Amino acid sequence: MIRKFQYILILGLLAWMMTGCLEDETDEVFFTEEELLISDYLEEHRDEYATLIRVLEITNLKSTLNAYGHYTFFAPGDEAFAAFCEYHGKDSVADFETDFLVTLVKYHLLNVEIESAYFRDGVIQDTTSSGDYLVVTFSEDSLNNIMVNDATISKRDIHVENGVIHKLDKVLDPIVGSVIDRLEESGSYSIFHEALVLTGISDSLDIISINLYKNVYIRSRFTLFVESDETYLQNGISTVNDLVTKYSDTGDPTNKADGLYRYVAYHVVPGFHYLNEIDTFNYPTLAENFLINIQLEDKIYINRQANDLNGQPISQTISVVEEESNQQAKNGAFHVIDNILEPAEPLPVYLFIDLTDYQGIHIGKSYTELEVESIRGIATERTGIYFRNSILADGETNLQTTSEKVGWVVEFELPAIMRGRYDVYFHWASHPINTGWAQAFWDGARFGDTFSFVHQKRWPGVEWKRDYNTSQYLGRLILSETTPHKVKFVSLEDGFGNFDYLALWPVED
Repeated sequence: MIRKFQYILILGLLAWMMTGCLEDETDEVFFTEEELLISDYLEEHRDEYATLIRVLEITNLKSTLNAYGHYTFFAPGDEAFAAFCEYHGKDSVADFETDFLVTLVKYHLLNVEIESAYFRDGVIQDTTSSGDYLVVTFSEDSLNNIMVNDATISKRDIHVENGVIHKLDKVLDPIVGSVIDRLEESGSYSIFHEALVLTGISDSLDIISINLYKNVYIRSRFTLFVESDETYLQNGISTVNDLVTKYSDTGDPTNKADGLYRYVAYHVVPGFHYLNEIDTFNYPTLAENFLINIQLEDKIYINRQANDLNGQPISQTISVVEEESNQQAKNGAFHVIDNILEPAEPLPVYLFIDLTDYQGIHIGKSYTELEVESIRGIATERTGIYFRNSILADGETNLQTTSEKVGWVVEFELPAIMRGRYDVYFHWASHPINTGWAQAFWDGARFGDTFSFVHQKRWPGVEWKRDYNTSQYLGRLILSETTPHKVKFVSLEDGFGNFDYLALWPVED
């Protein structure tokens, strides 16, 4: 399910915002300047933000920050910019290239309004105007000491007419480089980095954006779990050649069937997963049909409930080194683990599959059947797809067919599912405009009985309702192997289709 803050934008201007950093003492200061817009507030406090104002003038973004809407702006002060310039070997902000300063401003701006009370430890769910994520951490001494990346909020919740400003004691340096670049730069993960290069997986991890269609670009997203060189040394591995000797069994590490390729690919999870977003779950990896199990307890454990490839329970404990994790890149993040992670077979767990989460589709937009062909993971016949906010509740999203004529078909590609037995439930938004009857198919075979996309329910003291979020038990699956699957829905009479998510509940043998 896509998690997000819902805000009504009065004026749809893209706001590229600015940054700065000031080394003040952290104060609990709450301002209200509700008659001022962001740039106006900065002008009113030029004694603190003169350099930031200069950056806005150079980039021609000053008026953009005065656009009406709901924004969060992280604003560094003059002392922060002075330190930033010194660090980069510049005499003043005018010595930076204008394009860099534009990116800098955008990196400090969110197109949603978030007060400090709503920050939680970990990544902020909404991206910056540059398309990147910021990470919030709280001081061990006090929840009042809030950090954004490596900067501390020195003044928070400055309310203005078009949003909220948080003052920072440092300028946020925009994230640049791919996840493979960041691994190489760190210097502490050279063995695993060389293994990524040797297998060719580094080529995929170096891609930052993909042209989807019609000059529409999407950001590649990867999450890596990485052993440090020190961890390898503790396990008798001192060079990448030791990894080759230990795992390669075909003589060609670029072969997807090779043991070394499978070992390295097993460390890469598609998608962006910061630690605060990770849950107890089986996640797919780039190793075909191999899943990785995450278990949250006192630590974040990996494959604690899993068998090795010989069917024996995993004996070694692998956990995430949290203080060294959440290391960001332009196209992902990597987390550090404290032991050798080998491909394994986790036990089945509750599985939630979001049927609306596809790269390249945007809320409020309709896609024709032809355009859907460019969206990986979903296919349609005799209908397009509309990605909409739920008609029933704010903050919920659904895919809806654009055709209400009988005979539409919508098929979803599902990730690899751990072999086992599952009861399958389908969730969506019921409404009288939906089709009365439809049939589900699993991997091309009829699955369950026909069902209605229109459910009715009588609430206490209320007449029958047909517009509420609902679910349908589709049936029981017995999966003999771990592999991807497809689920298809076909309408049997006029009316729209609506799709939210599937829930698979493991059944004990």
